[in-house]
Amino acid sequence: MIEQRARVMAVDGDQVEVRTEAQTGCHACGARGSCGSGLIAQMFPARFKQRLRLSGAALRTPPRPGDQVVIGIDEGYLQKTSLLLYAFPLLGLLGGAIAGQLGWGTELASILGGLTGLSTTLVLNRWGAAWLLRQAPGAVRILRVEPARAVPVRFQFDNQP
Repeated sequence: MIEQRARVMAVDGDQVEVRTEAQTGCHACGARGSCGSGLIAQMFPARFKQRLRLSGAALRTPPRPGDQVVIGIDEGYLQKTSLLLYAFPLLGLLGGAIAGQLGWGTELASILGGLTGLSTTLVLNRWGAAWLLRQAPGAVRILRVEPARAVPVRFQFDNQP
């Protein structure tokens, strides 16, 4: 299970709307400043903030707006969606280009075949994404509510230096 922190935006019954929080890297090693993931997250922080509507029925303590939660993504679901988003369009592009080259034997036919294969797989990806969402309703879920951190408060009185 891959974990990501999120902030609760709204609660409607057992449905919880969360917004993922941008990370500046995985914090797993000392190379945060030079890690590719960390650098991309720093360059495009708004891109990694997504709103999700998830079920909170299985949680022991119901989250409140403003709480921080940890959401989990099933690895198998992530692999399937990665294949759908990256591998199939690449295969469509290469398959179309090879078919165009073998069918007509010209460079223009290869280019047009590749673009046709890519376009076809991108259109089919929309149906595949909807199918994946219906197949795995519990693939993305709220794992736990993070305890609130104590915020130190310092009072300064007029008679103290």
